Amino acid sequence: MLLKLLISLVAQPLLWCMILAGYLVSRRRIKRERRTFHIAIDSRLNEFKAFFIYGIPLGIVLSAVTILLSLKLSAAGWVIYQVVGLLALLLTASFVWPTAAVLLTTVVTVVLLPNSWRLAVPAFTDHVTTNRLIATSLFFLMAVSALASVILRKRLALRNLSPQITESNRGRRTGYFQAQQLALVPLAFLVPGSKLTSGLFAWSTFQFSGEQYHLVILPLLIGFLLTVRQQLPAVQIKQQNKWQLVTGVVSLVAAGIVYLQPQFFLPLLVIVAIVTFGSWLEMRRTHGIIHYTEPFSGVMVLGIQPETPAAKMDLVAGDIILECNNQTVHDEDSFYAARMTDPTYCHLRVKTVTGDIKITESAIFADSPHNLGVMTFPEQTV
Repeated sequence: MLLKLLISLVAQPLLWCMILAGYLVSRRRIKRERRTFHIAIDSRLNEFKAFFIYGIPLGIVLSAVTILLSLKLSAAGWVIYQVVGLLALLLTASFVWPTAAVLLTTVVTVVLLPNSWRLAVPAFTDHVTTNRLIATSLFFLMAVSALASVILRKRLALRNLSPQITESNRGRRTGYFQAQQLALVPLAFLVPGSKLTSGLFAWSTFQFSGEQYHLVILPLLIGFLLTVRQQLPAVQIKQQNKWQLVTGVVSLVAAGIVYLQPQFFLPLLVIVAIVTFGSWLEMRRTHGIIHYTEPFSGVMVLGIQPETPAAKMDLVAGDIILECNNQTVHDEDSFYAARMTDPTYCHLRVKTVTGDIKITESAIFADSPHNLGVMTFPEQTV
């Protein structure tokens, strides 16, 4: 019986499509880096590991809350959520803003089936109280989605930055950076009745308080897509988090207001939608005067491979290496030649993105003296 229940929980296409999307985030990044630099900066599936590590604990906590409050979803509402969720997932693959995709899926489901979300709490049986709790739950989910994405971006964005190369209007190669992360938040919901027992899958049922229920997983995505072109990555991460934090706080305040005054649900929904869309526009804007353009002299650091000597040398994306082992660096060839003058040690003179000069050094692995771990603009082939 327990095994059948566990199989029932995971037997749904949206859940597995979301897992596939989380896996493809890592694979696309690795493939893109190998195409650009002939080697991946980090060949490990770090984004896919974080996909489970950061989302599942939150899902367990929220699932306990939904079960304790007897939050229910109709069978028809659950099916529509699956369909709309798959469509939203396609959009997520394009611009990757799962918070908006989750909100769109939830709102469309509620609009099409206003009776599909039901909160049956023994102490609150009147219609007004039920509607208030439904509206409160909706805004609460919006807040959780936005605030959880803020935490993800703050913890993982810098770590996941992956360089890419494009060509400027003047024909010079320019670097920019992207960080992408998704996380799965599985929410457990009760579906009353036996409508899910027919068809391709058969979900197991159980009796509770004299009624028959299915226990299903309602999968939610959280995450972010960060693109850095003319700013320090840390600055842009802070700005994006500020705007998404505004969205989360407004949604949380709306949840409190609608709990006390449920008649304000529609006006608050409009306000939250406007704030959400405005925050999204602000997060997409690019401000700053930093340019990651290939220098005429020296080599620019675009990426640092983990667990290499370069990872210990206080180098960041945008740094320009001017000297290596007291030899002037003009291009990739002269940089490699300078490194080989001392196979066990590397001394660098570096110009930072702010124009400051810094000196850094490190020992080199004896078994791999050529691998410093610095990713620069690759040599152009004619």
